[in-house]
Amino acid sequence: MADESSPPAPMPSVPTRADAFDQYMPIVLFLVLNSAFGLIPAIAAMTLWAVKAQISRYRRGLPLGRVMPIIVVYLLIRGTFGIIYDSEDVYFGIGISAKALAALALLVSAGLRRNATGYALPYLVPINPDTKSHPEYRAATRRVSVVVAIIVFASAGFDTWLLQNASVNKFVLIRLGVNWGASIATILGMGLYLDRRLRRIPSFPGMMPLIERRLKDFGMNPPPSADG
Repeated sequence: MADESSPPAPMPSVPTRADAFDQYMPIVLFLVLNSAFGLIPAIAAMTLWAVKAQISRYRRGLPLGRVMPIIVVYLLIRGTFGIIYDSEDVYFGIGISAKALAALALLVSAGLRRNATGYALPYLVPINPDTKSHPEYRAATRRVSVVVAIIVFASAGFDTWLLQNASVNKFVLIRLGVNWGASIATILGMGLYLDRRLRRIPSFPGMMPLIERRLKDFGMNPPPSADG
């Protein structure tokens, strides 16, 4: 029986250097323009580049789909309110609130049959139908959704504290570094947990072979893992 958490389509093309450039360029623009001209030009430039990046990713076939218009509208609303009120608290506060809402959505999804992690994981690695329909898969991905939600809540709390206790540029830089480190640690931790837990499923080969298979789909040739 096919699991309802299966995505409707396989993952499209791998992100490129352009995606990394688009990810960090809004931050660079914000830091430079905020230091030189003030908050409003910085917010305007950051918002416009972020919108441009979302549209570019959509045109390259990255997995945005119907979500892309919602992200663009959110970015425009956030930027507009930040400019109207000329306030970093309003601009960044909207982002922090959105992060907290995302964590809440993860928690809610954990109580549903289609939890967020169970839905998203097959976009990242090729999970077969037997694995996706197994109770261990649903239980493991549900726990991941809960843990990630807690981490995101903690991150939103840290962002709130930092916004009140640092200059705008320091807030942007420190938040970038902390969130980047936390994201890497979370991804590694959740990957190790899923690898161990999902091995209880007879048809599950391990995370590394699945990652290698995905990389080969992208035309890469990683060295074989010990499981390969």
